[in-house]
Amino acid sequence: MINIQKIGKLVLLAFIVTGFWACNDDDPEPFNFVGEVVTFKRTIDGEEKFALSYYAYANMKMDSASVDFPGDSTLTLSAADAQKLTYSYDASTEDFSTTAPATENYDFLVFSNGVEYTATENHIFTDVDIPTIDSVGVTTSSESVYVEWSNNDDAQGYAVQILNDDDEIVFNSYILADDEDSFTANQSTGSWETSLTSGETYTIEVQAMIFEDGATNANFFYQIETIAIASEEFIFEN
Repeated sequence: MINIQKIGKLVLLAFIVTGFWACNDDDPEPFNFVGEVVTFKRTIDGEEKFALSYYAYANMKMDSASVDFPGDSTLTLSAADAQKLTYSYDASTEDFSTTAPATENYDFLVFSNGVEYTATENHIFTDVDIPTIDSVGVTTSSESVYVEWSNNDDAQGYAVQILNDDDEIVFNSYILADDEDSFTANQSTGSWETSLTSGETYTIEVQAMIFEDGATNANFFYQIETIAIASEEFIFEN
């Protein structure tokens, strides 16, 4: 059973760009990687829609990574960090549809130092309700943003994200417990990519998560199955 409150300051899978294993030069480990498929759920044009995103996480540099789909099509993943420990494909708006994904096997293929490695991810979709955002408040003097939402009994954890007008990530929260229903984004509660600018419009997202069966405190951040996202725009001014 995952106890999010015991996890500490771990960042959501979808935002990790430094890999999930640390290499120790004094005690080198063999190459390992995990292929991960995550369902994202959003309300788009008044309809609930779904799309898949794909991630390969390794403990050493990868030269390339791809995913083979049922039906013999292949998707090439892109390096998500300078160290090339993470390769990904993040779903775009055009990828979303009203059809929930079926249970499928996805075959990941990566190359590292000229050697081929494979792994299969069995993605089983489990639905979770999109949170309802009840209120958003800002305090420019302390550069903080408060958000409150209706708690979802089915969610197993939450995260909060802030994006700018170009859909670039400004803030990522740490993982929040499944009984949380409010959060304040400030300098001590997450990771900031840039500062907020007074008068600018931003989007805050509340993300409800479901983890794969068998996920533990040690590996849950790359065992996420579904993320249902609520979003609301706000202007950063008092």
